[in-house]
Amino acid sequence: MCEARVVIEGPDGSEVEAIDDITTIVPENGTLKLYDLYGGHRAVEATLKEVRLLDHVVVLSAR
Repeated sequence: MCEARVVIEGPDGSEVEAIDDITTIVPENGTLKLYDLYGGHRAVEATLKEVRLLDHVVVLSAR
């Protein structure tokens, strides 16, 4: 499958939250809008830190 797990890290590097089955990430008005496999979406205030394509993981840093 092509969906990814999104991990949001806190300022100290700890994992704050994980969101599964993300298919699309769209920057919008200073936030990142995450769309999942089931048609849902949510906006997070974070910046892109790392994309690990082989692991299907996207790491974001919380602001």
